[in-house]
This record gives sequence, structure tokens and C-alpha cells, in this order.
Amino acid sequence: MSNNKNTSFIRVSICTAILTLVSGYAQAQSSATLYGEIDAGLAYLSNVGGHAQYQATSGLIDGSYWGLQGSEDLAGGNKAIFRLERGFSAQTGAALNDHPYYVGLGNDGYGTVTLGHQYDSIHDYFAPFTLTGASGGTAFAHPFDNDNANNSYLARNSVKYASPTFGGFSFGGMYAFSNGAGQFANNRAYGVGANYQNGSFSAGAAWLHGNGRGNTAGGAYDTVALPGVDRDVFRASVKTQNTYGVGANYAIGGFTLGAAWSRSTYSGVRNADSGAPAPSIGFSNYEVNGVYQLTPAVSLAGMYTYTKGSGAHWHQGALQADYQLSKRTDTYVETLYQRASSGAPAVINTAAPSTGSNQLLIAGGIRHRF
Repeated sequence: MSNNKNTSFIRVSICTAILTLVSGYAQAQSSATLYGEIDAGLAYLSNVGGHAQYQATSGLIDGSYWGLQGSEDLAGGNKAIFRLERGFSAQTGAALNDHPYYVGLGNDGYGTVTLGHQYDSIHDYFAPFTLTGASGGTAFAHPFDNDNANNSYLARNSVKYASPTFGGFSFGGMYAFSNGAGQFANNRAYGVGANYQNGSFSAGAAWLHGNGRGNTAGGAYDTVALPGVDRDVFRASVKTQNTYGVGANYAIGGFTLGAAWSRSTYSGVRNADSGAPAPSIGFSNYEVNGVYQLTPAVSLAGMYTYTKGSGAHWHQGALQADYQLSKRTDTYVETLYQRASSGAPAVINTAAPSTGSNQLLIAGGIRHRF
């Protein structure tokens, strides 16, 4: 009886050891991580359609989302990767299609190629030098997010390449297909970008080009929000879009000073709802920003942006304070003021237009990452 018990014990021990070794091997060869973030808060807007607005918010800094990403080691420095994210409203639970999902192959020496619904070159190489693309977040976007520094739209049907880093230098490119039979150039997009980092200094530049934006439902991009007359904002399809951006950061101790310039032009504009033609429009954005790590738990940020449009201009200034409660949870307060020229809509990103030339946001919230 004792021998049988010992034999059973030995067999169980051997099986357990084998399963442990197999599990450890599998984990070493591949990985998958579930992660996400919830950002919720409260906000006051001084003028929305002629009235003050008090609202519960979702994603004033980062849009709330959940994600799953992973990789599989294919040996020889090669790997397969995937990323699947889905945005949602922390207040209503509504699903939002504002995050990437893709699959691809990577090599330590040659870079990574991915296919799917992805961020473009502006997001990857220019946006980090703006405050909206860094710690400031959603509300700090340039008017109408005209340069996509806040990644208001992602490229469908896209193929993207990202290089390894060579002596602080990296680069990449993207092509998004129209997916239309006989309409290869109708609602397609492509872009390139590059970054350079050396010690406390970093810089980046990017270019994005689109044809027939919003003309088809299954193409690279949806319609875009543009300013109309009498402080109106309308959904537009665009024959040609070009966006250029250049930015740089320099860190001095706990303070990081940043500057960014971008130029966005939209020609062949039509109202997507009525089909009526609209004037071509261009935006030049000039931004200076700074982030100061006051203590390990407290960071302060601020920015000023001047945007020159076709026949209109916008001034925008913002401040933000963030307190880290733990590695995963922080609270924040922020304020943003925008002033538009006469007749132009004042509209802070994600808000509805003001009936006047000014709009003020005062908000606070809490974020948790998991």
C-alpha cells in the first residue's frame, strides 16, 4: 500500500514537472497581455450653443479603452505581433472605433510591418511634440484637430512599416487602401515620418496625404469636421488633403520645453450631407508647450497655440495639473480657453461650437490603468 502511494506520488510529481516546463517554454515563446484605461470626470463649458454646460466626461485626457496585445517568437530575431483595442464611453458604455487593431511581423534588425486599422505617420512621428499628443490629451488638440495630432481618425485598410532605431534615428511609412473596385485612388492615404533623439534633445517630422477623403464608406478615412460660415461646423468630404508637421523637445532637469508647427490643407471640399461645394481651407498651427515634473507625484503642463486659417484665426491656451495617487491611478484638473476671430466658430476639441468668439473649459477627472 505504501509502495503504491509512493509510486502515485512520483508519477504526479513527474507530470507536474513536465507541465511546468512546457508552460514555461510556451510563455517564453509567446505572450499576450490584457490592459486598458478608464478616464472619467466632470467639466464646465462656458458656451455650448449659447448656454453654459455642465457635464460628466469620458476621456478628457485619454479615451477610455481596453486592449489585448501579444507576440510570438519565430526565432532568428523574428516575431509575429498583434494588437486589438476598443474604445468606449466611461459614462454611457457606448463602443467607439477610435483605437487600433492590427497584426504583423517584426525583425530586430529590419523593423516591423503591420496591417489593419492603425495610427498614421502624424501620430507616430509628430504628435508626441504637441501637448495633445503627450500628457495634455484630448481637449488640448488644435482647432478641429485639423492636423490629427490628437488622432481623431485612424487609417483603415492600412499597411505600415516602422524601422528599428539607428543611432537615435528612426523612420516609417504608411499606405491605406481605398478598397474600391476601379477606384484605387478614391479615399486612399499615405504618409511618412522620422524621429531623432540624442540625450535631452528629440525631434520629429511627418507628412500625410489623402485623396477623396470621406467619398466612400470603406476607404481609408471618414469625413472631416471643418469650420463653415456664421460659426458653423460641418462634415466634409475632401478631394485632396495634405498635412505636414515638425516638432522638437528639449529636457532640462525636470522641465521639458516643446515646440511644434503643422500645416493642413483641404481642397475640393464638399458638404457631406448636402453635397454642396465649399471653399478650400488651410490651417497653420504654431504651438509652444512645457511640462514640469514638480515632484515624483505631481506634474504641471501648459501650452499656447496660434492657428491661422483661411480667413480666420484661433488663439488657444491651456494648463493642466496631474497628481499620481499610485502607479496606476491619477487625478487631474485642467482649464483651456479658446478665442476665435470674428465669425469663426470657437470650439474646444470634443465640445459643440460656441455661439460667440470664446469658449472656456474647466474640468477634472480620474484615470485608472489596468
